[in-house]
Amino acid sequence: MSENKKPSGSTVLLGGILIIAGALVLLANLDIFSFDFHLGDWWPVILIVLGVVHLVDNRNLFDFSGLFLTLLGGVFLAAALNAINWGDVWQWWPAVLILLGISILFKGKPAMLPGSARTGPPCGDASLHVSNILAGSDRRVTSQEFKGGDVANILGGVEIDLLEAKLAPGEWLLTVSSVLGGVEIRVPRDWNIEVQPTTMLGGVDDHSRQNPGAAGGKLVIKASALLGGIEIKN
Repeated sequence: MSENKKPSGSTVLLGGILIIAGALVLLANLDIFSFDFHLGDWWPVILIVLGVVHLVDNRNLFDFSGLFLTLLGGVFLAAALNAINWGDVWQWWPAVLILLGISILFKGKPAMLPGSARTGPPCGDASLHVSNILAGSDRRVTSQEFKGGDVANILGGVEIDLLEAKLAPGEWLLTVSSVLGGVEIRVPRDWNIEVQPTTMLGGVDDHSRQNPGAAGGKLVIKASALLGGIEIKN
């Protein structure tokens, strides 16, 4: 018997945007409604949409990858519409540091988006928080009540070893983002794991053995790779 799954917030948002865009273009083609639209000027909207979808999908207003894509798309769109000069685009790079700082400061107490409540937020030593920039980082987790967390990797490499850990009862979220870098996560074979990948010129490779019938908790890994790679294995 098939199970009816409720669409996620990101699915609803992306579907709504596609419907609106398709309706406007169709009305213009039928000469019912006309508007001045040059596709070459509006391509950065794709980055903005990806950023917003990422924020909704990860249920965190301060998620760095989502904020980065939204900022990048906004700056490029302003340049394409001649609001700023293309030569001034690179003057905005310090904003990336600001976004990264905000993401780090609010990592412990993320601002959840409306309708995004999740069971059992990470807390205490049982949660994992990694911010890696231009370096390498190795983490070995031995918590017997692991409750997820977040990993942000930029221009570096991260290895997460969960083989000695055990999941706490309930469903937990591990958010992993990699920008121009690589992340490797090792998980026990007897864990109930669901991997939800999001990629843009990158890759998420899931080589783990899924065990949906495992007793105990469940770990949802939201993995996003922008010009980078994430590998999950046993």
